[in-house]
Amino acid sequence: MIGRVSRIRVEQAEQLPRFGALRPEPPAEVLDRLSGAEPGSTWTARQLGDHGGYPNGGLWRVTADRSRSPGPTTAVVKRTGPAYLGTFPAWHLHSDQSEPHWWGREAEFYRSELATTGWTDDVRPARCYVDEHDGCCDLWLEDVADIPAPFEVCRRAVVGLAHWQVAHPAAQHRQLPDSWIPSHLALQGLDNDRTLAHPGWPSAFERGVDPALRELVRQRLTDPAEIARLLSDLPQVLTHYDFHNGNIGTVGDRIVLFDWAYLGRGPIGHDAGHLALTLEPRGVVDPVQAWDILQTTYCEALIDAGWAGDPAVVGRSMALSNRLRLGWGVDHLLGLADRATEAQLAAESRRLMFIARLAS
Repeated sequence: MIGRVSRIRVEQAEQLPRFGALRPEPPAEVLDRLSGAEPGSTWTARQLGDHGGYPNGGLWRVTADRSRSPGPTTAVVKRTGPAYLGTFPAWHLHSDQSEPHWWGREAEFYRSELATTGWTDDVRPARCYVDEHDGCCDLWLEDVADIPAPFEVCRRAVVGLAHWQVAHPAAQHRQLPDSWIPSHLALQGLDNDRTLAHPGWPSAFERGVDPALRELVRQRLTDPAEIARLLSDLPQVLTHYDFHNGNIGTVGDRIVLFDWAYLGRGPIGHDAGHLALTLEPRGVVDPVQAWDILQTTYCEALIDAGWAGDPAVVGRSMALSNRLRLGWGVDHLLGLADRATEAQLAAESRRLMFIARLAS
């Protein structure tokens, strides 16, 4: 069961800068479990990302100068904790364990049976060692290749995800929150009148954005309570909530999934649909084609894993949950209207039109 991380309960912790000091060398357990580095190696650390408001205290790739054979000589460190909640409005974490954005959920996942059971032979979460020290909680993760994952790897990842969801029914994990989507949208602070008044519309239209997007904004649901009510009617499964191909890669011949910070209960099919709609790089795989392939793959995998529900319900759940969640994409597009290429704007416009018409 999830619940093993010690409670570093600080309701109003002082927020510390991203990229603080790391241990001079990994904990011994990291060397044993994740690394092929020779004991006594000198380690170098390279920061990943910048000092922005991400919901963690920094990411590093650490590399040893000596190896034993076989095994990797690198690992990735992700710092979490009550003093590293982030400042990005829609993604920051929370110190309250009952919140969908609680900072400690990812470490709990990696320490639980959810990270090790129910998976197919070729799909699993990243291996992780949780290192609690000095008021923070460092996740030492195995280094993962092939990020963002190509489409065939994503298709196989969806099969593994479906088997895992069937193996761990959501009803057995009621301690996990089921309100991530409405909570996330409340943090987005969507306002249709404000979006319609955005100064980026004229430039967007001149550069190829479909004018029909304005009408879709007028119809967009933004009330978190109403969104929660609509989602409550859908069957629930354990849900990753950040399931895109930037969080999928490979280690050897295994497909590896990571970034479990938002784990909760959610609408069946939501992760598979979100993956189809957020594939990077944009435009390489048509999202409509990806949607059809991943929906079929996911439903077949659910049935193969022993699920006895109606695939049509899965399709409706995929569509409704992603249409409600991704309504903020119009605001994002308008912010790019003067910077993106016309081809990028046109592709994003088509994607948003497809999303907006899902389950409508």
